[in-house]
Formats: sequence, C-alpha cells, structure tokens
Amino acid sequence: MNKVILVSAIAITLLSCGKSKSSHSTVDTSEMKEIVPSDKEKGPISFFNHTSEMKEIVLSNDSVIYLEDWVQDLEVIPLESLGNVLVGSIDGVIVTDEHIVIYDQRQTHSVFIFDRNGKHRTTINRRGRGPQEYASLGHVTLLPDNKTLVVSDRNGGKVLYFTTDGRFISDTQAKFWFNSMEYVDENSVIFATYGAGEQDPGLQEYENRTDLLYFTDNKFGIKSSTMPPRYRRNQIVITPTIRKFGEQVYVHRPYSDTIYQALSDGLKAAYRVDMEKIDGIANLNPDITFDEFKLLQEKNVVFHGGFTDSDNYLNLSLPTLPHQYLNDYLYSKRTQKGYRVENKGSSDHVIFWFLNLPQTSFGDRFVTVVNAYRLMTTGSFNSETGVQKTAAVQRPELASLTENSNPVVIFYSFKEGL
Repeated sequence: MNKVILVSAIAITLLSCGKSKSSHSTVDTSEMKEIVPSDKEKGPISFFNHTSEMKEIVLSNDSVIYLEDWVQDLEVIPLESLGNVLVGSIDGVIVTDEHIVIYDQRQTHSVFIFDRNGKHRTTINRRGRGPQEYASLGHVTLLPDNKTLVVSDRNGGKVLYFTTDGRFISDTQAKFWFNSMEYVDENSVIFATYGAGEQDPGLQEYENRTDLLYFTDNKFGIKSSTMPPRYRRNQIVITPTIRKFGEQVYVHRPYSDTIYQALSDGLKAAYRVDMEKIDGIANLNPDITFDEFKLLQEKNVVFHGGFTDSDNYLNLSLPTLPHQYLNDYLYSKRTQKGYRVENKGSSDHVIFWFLNLPQTSFGDRFVTVVNAYRLMTTGSFNSETGVQKTAAVQRPELASLTENSNPVVIFYSFKEGL
C-alpha cells in the first residue's frame, strides 16, 4: 500500500494562498514530502501533481448580481405526498435523467425515490441489524452506471446496493470506518474518514492510518491515502468534504481555499478561492486552539466546504460578517469572474427568496430542495389588506401544498451574459 506523493507543485499552490490579515492564515508546508511508492514499476502516484488547469476565483462583495435579473429555466416540481411517504430532513439530493433521490438520515432514516416529474416510485427504509438492513443511514450515492444506489451504513460498517426501484442487490463489508464515499469510476472509490485511524481495527496494519482520505479499488482495498490531519486540536472539524456532480468528484479540506477534483490516480487542484476581498482566511495554523478558532470566525470569513459545481458555474456558500449568515457567491466558467448573489426581496416573486444554497446540480442547472411549509409561510404580509404573498400563493404548481406535503424541488440556471 502506497503513501501518496505530495509533490512540490502543491507547495507552490499553497504558498500562494496564504496572504491574509490574520496571523492564523500562515501556510504550513512542513508535512509535505515526496515519497516514492514501493512498487517503482508503476511509477509515482500523481496526487496533487496537477495544478496547471486550476481556476483562480477572486471573490468580492462589490460585484453583485440579482437572481431576479439573471435566473432562467426555472422549474418547480412538488414531490408527490402519499400518506406514509413523507421526507423528514433533507440530508442529500441526487438527480439523474430519470430520478430525483432524497435521503433523510436524521428523521425517517430512508431513501426516497421519485421520477423527474415528482411522482413517488419507491422508498428504501431498511433500518435494522439484519441482512439487507443498515443500522444507521449514512452517505448515499450512485454507481457510475447511474442505475445502482449505494447506501453506506455508518454504524454497521457495510455498504449496501439497491436498484433505483428499491430492490436489494448485495452488500459489502467496509474495511475501515468512514464518513462519506464516492465512486470516481467503476474501479476506484474515494473515502473520507474521521481521523480515528489509531483506534480503527481495520487500519492497524496500514502505515498511514491517520490520513483522512483513502483511495481504494471497488472491493474497498486501500491503494493509497493522503491528507494527514492538519489541526492538532480535536474540537476542530477535520473530515474532508466529498461532493459528486455529474461524473466529477470533488474534495475540500475544511478551512482551506482549494477544491480538488478526484481522479483515479490522485487529486487535481480544480479551484483556488481567493477570499481576501471579503475578509476571508484559509490554511490556518495547525496549532490553533478551539477558542482561537471561534474568535477568528467572528471577524473573518472561513470556507467550510459548501459548494456546488455545474457545467457553467460554481456556487460557493460562505458566511457573511458580522452575523455569519450563509451567502452565495457564483463563479462563471464562461467569463472567469466571481459574483456575490443576492435577491431583491421582491414580494411579487417570493420564489427567488429560496434560490440559494443549492444542494446539487444537473447539467447547467442548480437544484435546491425546499420544505413545503417554508414555501407556504415565508413571504410578505400586507397589514392593510390582510394578504400574505408567499411562493405557494404565487405559483400555480404549488397551490395544493399543505403542511403535510413533501418538499419541492426547484431547478434553475443563469443567463449566458454572466
């Protein structure tokens, strides 16, 4: 098993990212080493060896676009509600040519499958300790064929496979503890862990068991790993974010300014986010304490890993100062410019109030899923007429919503002028 190579290219990239007003933004490169795999015939593994195509994104609060002016192809789809088929929490969304999949980890512990028109097809609810069951619903994704659902069992230590009509296919025992996973291709899988390798029985014979990111084959045998824990205080979140959009898998280390694309042979630096103009900091001092970290966030923007990639745009969700509310920034791949995204707060178009923090994308469109009660209750109230303007009132397709309705899926894209 090979430790991945941290080549000098990434050191150059990170060193260029450390400019900040905060003393805690210093980039530490002491752990970056170039290590040759033991199997020299296969050559070096090219982790972090691709930076030539990395896109630089400069964020600013001066460049503002309004959703009402730039959104197009708005499609609103209420998900069918059938008595006992009700989504609790929206913990993940997957969209394919044929299906909309929503999984609920915290309330119903279920995977809900709808067609693209919102009609309910089936629900996977197999919580338990027996065969074909999961003890705790974890991450849900798809095999590269887009026809097989992959359901991870956080507490049961296994991965289950289902057809998109809910039929159980098989399961595979996981070899180590993990938080999330994605298939890079049919033969390569990437796992993000909690950094508990010293206590994980499945990693005791692996030399670099404290790493946070593991590349495996499709039987979950470890091929290589990277991202040793940067922060030495256990109160600070260290688990990398893994996101999949279309066929592309991306990785982000918490509080860094770089988003990587996962390849079968490593990580490619895809985006570097320059947050200096919005009082952002990144790549914090490894010795930062939790109290220092909390104080730091009160006066600085920190990128926690909220992002959604589409064909033409990258959406970034970052806290705003001083209240730390999340706000969207949009990077256009067409113009290579970054924008702060706002809505005008118009009471005539309340649906635009909900076009933020998209959960996923499909092609060139972003996808956000909104609980029905929010669409029914959020809006403007005229005290003189006693009329409340809400999205449910203004949109004909939402007229039948009730407090017991399933969420609503909203697709939207942006005009070409950006």
